Amino acid sequence: MSSLRQDQTRGIQLMLLGCILLPLMDAAAKYMGETISSGLIVLGRFAFQSLFLLPFVWSTLYLPKGRELALHLMRSFSIAVATVCFFTAIQVMPIADALAIFFVMPLIVTLLAPWVLGESVGWRRLVAVFVGLLGAVIIIQPGHALFGARALLPLMTALAFSFYLMFTRKLARVGSETHQGSGVAPLTMQFYSGLFGSLIMITIITVMQPFEVSMFTISLPEPWQWRQLVLVGFLAAVGHLVVTTAFKYADASILAPFQYIELISAALLGWWLFDDIPAVTTWIGATILVASGLYIFHREREAATL
Repeated sequence: MSSLRQDQTRGIQLMLLGCILLPLMDAAAKYMGETISSGLIVLGRFAFQSLFLLPFVWSTLYLPKGRELALHLMRSFSIAVATVCFFTAIQVMPIADALAIFFVMPLIVTLLAPWVLGESVGWRRLVAVFVGLLGAVIIIQPGHALFGARALLPLMTALAFSFYLMFTRKLARVGSETHQGSGVAPLTMQFYSGLFGSLIMITIITVMQPFEVSMFTISLPEPWQWRQLVLVGFLAAVGHLVVTTAFKYADASILAPFQYIELISAALLGWWLFDDIPAVTTWIGATILVASGLYIFHREREAATL
């Protein structure tokens, strides 16, 4: 087997492992149910993620400044909002359903790219976005009692995560200018997203206390909840590390189709741990969303080679 083929195989294996670890993180968060607020779960997720990553980035740590610091903060705020919304969503709906709605994210990135990143979007990708949104409508079923307003949570997750990805792209470009062309290392990005995310969550939780919003209620975790919070942070750190490493061995064009395996693993975990079985309409809508997302990625790849 050639070296290139071995690298591609390793990249695919790592991506598949990541698609198992990340839904496990969601399941570990969902397992706590309503015994602890989603805001505290997110705070624990970021704090322990940073602690687990600290040994790997300690020797290369530096203090971000100027535009790079601003992008780190905006990136961290975006992922904090996305995580709060998603962890709240999976308390009131199956993980697979929330994840299926979340996969509207590539469509949102495509729509926002011209304004945020200055990238051009052709009519074919716009048509794919429209078709994908129809898939989202099939999953959500507006007015249906099963979801109703709950579907706004994974939609908000997708919107916030879209900004997170776009700020990541901008940060990589800034990094290539300020780090001798090497860019900000992915592990360093993840460490700072955990560190700044923790500080942002502490601020949000503190500010929200007078309003008595349930998702930001402060309580002292019990021993078993501490165990779960550590597990969530560990799975977040390892899961993102595995996925990041996968892209070192294989191109995004090879790995993109495999990221949707996360839907299947989320469905299996939801069935096994919580007896959640996604409806047929969820699978139909998710199939349309996945097909649209893959087509958009294909068009972006073609545009990049022109």
